[in-house]
Amino acid sequence: MWDKSLDDELIELINEHGTKWKLLSELFSVTKTPAALRLRWQQYLSDNPTRGKPDYMQIQEPSNPIQIAIQNRKHQFNRDGSQTSERLIPESALQTPETLMQAFDYNPDMFELVNSTANYWDSNAGEGNVITLYQAKVTVKPRKQAIDVEAMIKRLEDKREPYRLNVVKEQGLSNRYLIVPSFDTHFDGKTFPKYRESLERTLSFIERNHFKESLLILGGDIINVDTVNQTTTRGTQQETIDITQAFDEMEQYYETLIEAMLEQSNAVKVMQLNGNHDNTLGYAFARILKKAYSRNNRITFDVDLKQRKATMLGNNFIGGSHGDKGKKNYPMLFATEYAEMWAEATNREYYTGHLHHEMTKDDGGILHRQMPTMKEADTWHTENGFTMASKRFQLVTYTDTTTEGVFYV
Repeated sequence: MWDKSLDDELIELINEHGTKWKLLSELFSVTKTPAALRLRWQQYLSDNPTRGKPDYMQIQEPSNPIQIAIQNRKHQFNRDGSQTSERLIPESALQTPETLMQAFDYNPDMFELVNSTANYWDSNAGEGNVITLYQAKVTVKPRKQAIDVEAMIKRLEDKREPYRLNVVKEQGLSNRYLIVPSFDTHFDGKTFPKYRESLERTLSFIERNHFKESLLILGGDIINVDTVNQTTTRGTQQETIDITQAFDEMEQYYETLIEAMLEQSNAVKVMQLNGNHDNTLGYAFARILKKAYSRNNRITFDVDLKQRKATMLGNNFIGGSHGDKGKKNYPMLFATEYAEMWAEATNREYYTGHLHHEMTKDDGGILHRQMPTMKEADTWHTENGFTMASKRFQLVTYTDTTTEGVFYV
């Protein structure tokens, strides 16, 4: 907004340099385009102004549509992962960078201020009352979370006892198999309470049965980000999470599952798949689990970096892939890459996730099971309308030769 001090500055610069508008724009104390300076001079400050001399006692209210628009909050996600917001603020918010960020609902512990601008104007509040309005624009970016590599290594070396439940193992032999498919859990440090009830139903189901063999599929995107910069594997910016807390709740969730599966199964397999959100951290977490159970000879881990994996449960071929790559050719890819298993099997199925909704399809001689998730929609999914899928997890049981049942938990 123009005021007397800015007008005086413009007059002084013109007296010194003339009407060289580009030069004056570079010298001016606030950002003003050459065109803005020229119009101010011609309309108000010249010897023959087109609109008369300015009245500094007159209340200045925004009349430009752009100025009016920024009185309401505007928000923008930038390509570099930063966020830019504009809104009206209280005068007290201008005291420190922290108070300014809090006025925009940014937690200073989670975000840092990149830059900010602010201005103010007087507004007629009616009945002769004048109030001063303050408006600011800020750009912030998520703070980097430092990872203590030595502390993480020590944690692996001094691994505490895994989470476990007190369960009673059924006696006798069984020819049944269990798959616990876990796709797209997107743990973020606050997720475990949302999954607790489903986990309890899963544990209750496992405790009532006994299995010849069980398979846990870590289907990718089990954690929401892949870097300390809060981005996915490909660099897509995500909402800020606490990675340390996310790992803690992942350990509690999956170790509880594994302990129950070990109690009620003769053997347990864990198949880790690469997600598009967590290629690195998901793989690292699977390695942590493998290290934790390295002394237990009844559990095996498949944690190599193949995009598609497969195993046999009895005569059932079980394939798995996260679901974001090669999906047009899955039947032939599995038949080619795992030819011996494919030929041996009497029943063939493969599991995917990624799309967050359920689908079962007979796909060229192999049954495709696309897994749903209980993950709540984040801001991106909500804004793009991806909120209509059913929120649930599944368990699937098999006999030696075929599928036995699908159970929703």
